[in-house]
Amino acid sequence: MINKKNSSHFLSYFPQFSRASCGLLLTVVGLSGCSSSPTPNYYSLTPTVKPLVSSNVRVIEVLPVGLPDRLNRAPMVLQDSNGKSHILGNERWTSTLGAELRDGLSAGLQQKLGAVDRYSSGMTGGKVSYRIATDFSRFDILERSNTRSLMGAMSQDIEVAVAWIIKRDDPARPLNQPTGVQNTVVPNRQLSCRMAFTNSVRTDGNKIVDIVNVSKQSLSQVVEAIAASVIATEANTPVVMESVTCA
Repeated sequence: MINKKNSSHFLSYFPQFSRASCGLLLTVVGLSGCSSSPTPNYYSLTPTVKPLVSSNVRVIEVLPVGLPDRLNRAPMVLQDSNGKSHILGNERWTSTLGAELRDGLSAGLQQKLGAVDRYSSGMTGGKVSYRIATDFSRFDILERSNTRSLMGAMSQDIEVAVAWIIKRDDPARPLNQPTGVQNTVVPNRQLSCRMAFTNSVRTDGNKIVDIVNVSKQSLSQVVEAIAASVIATEANTPVVMESVTCA
């Protein structure tokens, strides 16, 4: 940094600068050294779910989720009604949104099913497990002009579109069933499901906190739906849940 002590040396090397110009340069450098950007706010996407009374599922494997690149970042992204994206540099998830969704799904499903996620626990094989692959085509924060408001207020929605595949894996299941033996072994079934929904954000003063809370509620809905499909896969029964389609 240039200071008053060495300003004379600076002028000796650059005689075209006047002492007034040098003083101005010192002032600008000093101000730039003292300036600082606001400290970012960080939020997590931890869902809230109620555990099942009982579940026979003991091991799950929640894979990293699919998510569009436009959303898979730490700063929050708001989409307006014209499709324009606004990146909120000081309002951030504690990790990228894709990592937040995977960790939230894992935590919620472990709590809901009373199971262990072997993907992050380091558990070895040998037990029946349910592999869960999830793809979010949308987890958008939408901001729209409220035409009913005389003040021109903005309303926010959380719009979610997600698909997932549940695959049952039993390492003890024989590859070939002997001829003439009644088949009593549960097959390694695979189930594909999808759902889409929108939740409105009701702001009570802190818009960002309300957006985060509704985002958590939305992820909790996804956890409930995936847990129901895991139970259906385990019981070899259809999934009966509103807004969820499985095949």
